Amino acid sequence: MFSCSGSKKYFKAAEKLEKQGLVNEAASYYLESLERKKSNVDARLKLKQVGQKYVNNLSSEFFRNHSTNQLESSLESFEKLIDFTKKTNALEVSLDYPKAYEEDYKNDIEKYCETNYNQAYNLVNLKNYSLARKNINNIIKYNPSYKDVVNLDVISTCEPLYQSAISSIENKNYQTANNTLTNIANKSIDYKDTKDLIELTKSNLSKNMLIFKPSNSNNKAEKDLEEYYFNQFSQSSQQLKDINVLNNTPFTKIQTVTDINNVGNIDLIQAIRKASNSDYFFIFDVSDIKIVDPGAKKYSQKGYQEIRTRVNDSTVKTEYKEFLYNNVKQSKAINLTYSFKLINAFNNQILKTNSQLFSASDMVDYNEFSSNNKYNINNLFPYNPSVTAQVNQYNPRTWRNSFTTNKNLKSLDELQNDINYKVIQSYNTNLSSIAK
Repeated sequence: MFSCSGSKKYFKAAEKLEKQGLVNEAASYYLESLERKKSNVDARLKLKQVGQKYVNNLSSEFFRNHSTNQLESSLESFEKLIDFTKKTNALEVSLDYPKAYEEDYKNDIEKYCETNYNQAYNLVNLKNYSLARKNINNIIKYNPSYKDVVNLDVISTCEPLYQSAISSIENKNYQTANNTLTNIANKSIDYKDTKDLIELTKSNLSKNMLIFKPSNSNNKAEKDLEEYYFNQFSQSSQQLKDINVLNNTPFTKIQTVTDINNVGNIDLIQAIRKASNSDYFFIFDVSDIKIVDPGAKKYSQKGYQEIRTRVNDSTVKTEYKEFLYNNVKQSKAINLTYSFKLINAFNNQILKTNSQLFSASDMVDYNEFSSNNKYNINNLFPYNPSVTAQVNQYNPRTWRNSFTTNKNLKSLDELQNDINYKVIQSYNTNLSSIAK
């Protein structure tokens, strides 16, 4: 175990380093050796001896740097000292250093922050933000709330991004500008007019789409559905990024352009595009609505009730009495065809088109008693056990459950809602490709 843990290997390496006079390195290896095996007595003794020399060296180094006002080196030396002694204390090896150095360390931190703050302040005023970042990070490492370093941090981070975003907007590179402004917002949403600029770039990135209401249907059910889908499409489009739906214009219902089977008058379409500032046109149609509701069908069936009669104290007579029941089957369905075209308003190119059958249905299959007699379900069989061969008998549990199973079909409104959900999902899916 001593060998497998690696403790012995580090101990031997530490001894070699110590013989070569490399006290600092040897102390680290003795520490590693003891960490790997806390019962290593030799490593513990050596860590106490050599580790103290290392701490003395760090203490001297800190004092020298502190005395000569080499602040960064001073802080680095003391932090090494603190880190090493924390690790040895955790292993119950106490090492000493002058406690007065802790106050000197605090004073050096204050001086270090002040020096870096003055440099960062001047660099920010000179708009040299990249160099200022180093000084700001030095301050934040030790005192994140030092003076108004938070403000300097925001300015040095956001201002170069802000200038880049302004340049991108001027060059109409709105996507780049939006990405840059988003980075600013992640740092400080209230920096200058970042919020307004984000809205500006989003509005320039978004595309306008005009939805046309179908106008060639004489079927009331179809008209009602088309009106419903028109409103739902407009509302659901609000959840899509970068698409503005124009549904409140005088062009939403024009006979010559809303026919799903005809692209329409090109000159008129281009006039509508310019007047409505549309990038896309969306034309849809609902047709061939069919409702299938044949009603319930009942099939008369025979079952058998198990009746046990006590003859005497030791004999029970079992017989199976025939009874009648109905097997009931019923189904409902609604079918409709939903068609659409997504058109590039600038060149009249059809980007997407599809005609799809949507349907929703429900079905029930259950048993019901023909009479008002009350039966114990557990005593009923779909066959007569007394005359049915054993090989043809089966567990009647499913058959029994069919007397208490659901007997209610979904309403036509519920089925229509199922179809509506599918149609709206199809609409959103097909639009999501142009919304990316």
